[in-house]
Amino acid sequence: MVLHYGIIAVAAITDRFLHAVVEAGDTIEAIASRSLAKAQEKAEEYGVRKAYGAYEQVYTDPDVDIVYIAVNNANHGKEIKAALHHGKHVVCEKPIALSCEEARELFAFAKQKQLFLMEAQKSLFLPVTQDIRDILQRQTLGKLRQVVMSASFSNPAAAWMHDALQGGVVYGSASYTIEYLHYLLQPHTIHASAMGTQEAQGAIDRVSMNFLFDDVLVNSRISMKEETPQQALFYFDKGDIRIPNYWKAREYFIMLHGVEQRKKHPCVYEMKYEAAHIHACLENGLLESPIMDAKRSTVCCFLVDEIMRQLSSKEALYCIDEEESCYDL
Repeated sequence: MVLHYGIIAVAAITDRFLHAVVEAGDTIEAIASRSLAKAQEKAEEYGVRKAYGAYEQVYTDPDVDIVYIAVNNANHGKEIKAALHHGKHVVCEKPIALSCEEARELFAFAKQKQLFLMEAQKSLFLPVTQDIRDILQRQTLGKLRQVVMSASFSNPAAAWMHDALQGGVVYGSASYTIEYLHYLLQPHTIHASAMGTQEAQGAIDRVSMNFLFDDVLVNSRISMKEETPQQALFYFDKGDIRIPNYWKAREYFIMLHGVEQRKKHPCVYEMKYEAAHIHACLENGLLESPIMDAKRSTVCCFLVDEIMRQLSSKEALYCIDEEESCYDL
């Protein structure tokens, strides 16, 4: 079985997905962009037969089985619905939607149409992630107590990333933390709180999110202002694990009895594992990924809704006037 992909939008992430599809043994049937010239340039670069200047042309192309959507966040829902309406399976870049309600509607529509819909979340399919899950399940390092995560990307160029209604670090990257840990920890209960700052345009430019996944404490900091370590730290009773670039990890480090061990899983295109999973799902007639399923996506959207609600609140637990001294409190 060979899947014939249609690519919706020429974005920064598109190249890596194109390579991943080819490594999975599938093919790119068409590339579409609002700029026909961009679509033609990318199609020529990758030897793709068809280039379109309108997304609708991909949705109505009878040779396309499945589409990969990489448009800006605000248009994810619109393009998913259009693709499903025309009978195409869909993989959409994260976030699948900008609200829990919209996510539920999209998955319900896919179920009604008997079509595959999955949010692209490459981190869940990495060999490093599978190793960490095995360590957690076997309790090789004892009980997990805390997770500390940090990530940053300085001053993104795309204008929509500075749009308060779709951009910023929460809509753009909170799903890496939430869906990654939801998969690894399989929690029954989740508590969440957050603090952050806004840039002039209104987008959240820095956030510190705190979670309690059952009894595991989690802190995740994301910034698009300053550079921070790009890593996840897992603290167990008997040792700890450090994962550089956890969302695209190719290695990790275990500290046990004062000795650090390095585990490597080298690859060129980290999205190939995700592409292979999509292929396997459709080859086996599945209309939902058993790993990146509707529940995981909607739980994430629910938590993002709550985080954004907290961040939009102007209330403070206590505000200290600059002229007050600590003795007056």
